[in-house]
Amino acid sequence: MRIMMGGGFGMGGWWVIGLLLATVLIWVTIRVVRAAGDDSIQNNSQEPRDTDIGAAETPAGARGILAERYSRGELSAQEYQERLRILGEGP
Repeated sequence: MRIMMGGGFGMGGWWVIGLLLATVLIWVTIRVVRAAGDDSIQNNSQEPRDTDIGAAETPAGARGILAERYSRGELSAQEYQERLRILGEGP
């Protein structure tokens, strides 16, 4: 007569629970790292750069800043053209 512990399952089914737990832990870690990376990218793109302030003092510098904003998608083509026209007229 053989006596089995654990209702006859032994250690046979526990590896599935361990594998599931490890998979969930890896998935959560990846999600947290990606979310932290997305937040830092968004924060960096919204912060003004120190060079932008000094460069905007000249028309060429202002045009450069406009070109950068247009290339990043912050301005539509119509907004970009309108602001270039305003810069061309001068104060």
